[in-house]
Amino acid sequence: MAEEAASKAAVSLAGPRENVYLLTYSFNQDFSCFVCGTTAGFRVFALEDNAKSSTISEKLRREHSPGFTHSSVMLISMLFKSAIFAMVNQTLEPQGEPAPGCMNKVQVWDERKQKVIAELRCRNEVKGVCLHKDVIVMVCEYVIYVYTSGEHLKVILHLDTGSNKLGLCVVAVDSNPWLLCCPAQNKGAVRIQAGQDAGATHVFQAHQSGLAALALNSSGSLLATASESGTVAKVFRTSDGQALYRLRRSTRSAVISSLAFRSDDNFLAMASSSATVHIFKLDSSTAEVDTDKADKDKENSSPAFGPQDPPRSSLSGTLSALHTLQSKATEAVRSLTPYLADLRSFGQFRLPDMDGGQPAVDTRSKQSKITGPILAFHKTEPRLYVLHFNGFLYECSFQPDYDLSRGAQECGFVAATTWFATRPDFKVSAPITELKTEPGGENEGDEAEEWQLL
Repeated sequence: MAEEAASKAAVSLAGPRENVYLLTYSFNQDFSCFVCGTTAGFRVFALEDNAKSSTISEKLRREHSPGFTHSSVMLISMLFKSAIFAMVNQTLEPQGEPAPGCMNKVQVWDERKQKVIAELRCRNEVKGVCLHKDVIVMVCEYVIYVYTSGEHLKVILHLDTGSNKLGLCVVAVDSNPWLLCCPAQNKGAVRIQAGQDAGATHVFQAHQSGLAALALNSSGSLLATASESGTVAKVFRTSDGQALYRLRRSTRSAVISSLAFRSDDNFLAMASSSATVHIFKLDSSTAEVDTDKADKDKENSSPAFGPQDPPRSSLSGTLSALHTLQSKATEAVRSLTPYLADLRSFGQFRLPDMDGGQPAVDTRSKQSKITGPILAFHKTEPRLYVLHFNGFLYECSFQPDYDLSRGAQECGFVAATTWFATRPDFKVSAPITELKTEPGGENEGDEAEEWQLL
């Protein structure tokens, strides 16, 4: 038994000559950098814009070093381009078991001092962590703690949630006061918290099933949500919870892994566990009104579907049957109304190197909670970054003025850069700017692929 435990520990603890696996990744607040946690520490990468494509450079690799001996970074968040990182580390004891309480605290790491400068502790396992210039947010399954940032960390809010195993929580980058969105206590509901004031909060129902992904635009005025069903996403106005858009990814379920607004709020991107990334155009002229109110107004005012005068006795049987048939038809139309109102994909990017929707290479550790790629829009150009756990960063382009009546556009491949590999001596490679892609993998649309047509 002792030899088996020692062997297990040797496999779990990434030594200098052992493979390093991916545990988590996230973009910073302005999408200029991203950070990844690994089975040996963490790495930081910068995105540098060029005229035709972006390049990746590795800025920091803190692995197999003091502070990260026998330690895996399970969660990590960085604050813009500063040297401050908030992380959850799993430290393994010599027998290969996690040290008691290691997952119940958030450590604040200062790279300039190369040490932990603060710890936030709780009784429960930490599921997520968010950084903002004003606050640090620690997410547990049933509660969220909000701390002031700065030299002296102090808890200022304690927010109860429903089950939140994914650690969902987002904070708007540029809102003043800070604005936070997280799951509410009821399944499928979201909570908007604007600043420290306990009264500056409201809750609304976003989905009937549990939440799978959240995203705020930079100002905090718009919230995008996706549920566990993975077929549609929704966009709400945070000020009052008004639903503005329903965005249909597919009729087939998938795990939504990322939602991202472009800086001008005109586009939203969605990634999932499938092999296709979707881009939606958020045109204010197509924003929905209050659908419940609209349905009631239609029912009360439409001569076709409104209440009928009592039938004359001589025709009562015939008119009664017609009225019953009409009622059934009305209900059928109403049940289809949300589907017919859904916005379809404005653009689609089919990820290369996918076999049946799965990547040819998977760099994730078995302990990783990564469910799919994460997304970020280019700051100025109509391009999208797709950060994938297969070790590639893809970059695709789209036409903002594309005519959607021609069907969803196929986004153009710009480049693919290998940013992560499991071997410990890996270095970032030059981007691949030519890569042939063939349709295949999971078919998400309602139309057949070209190779399926007879």
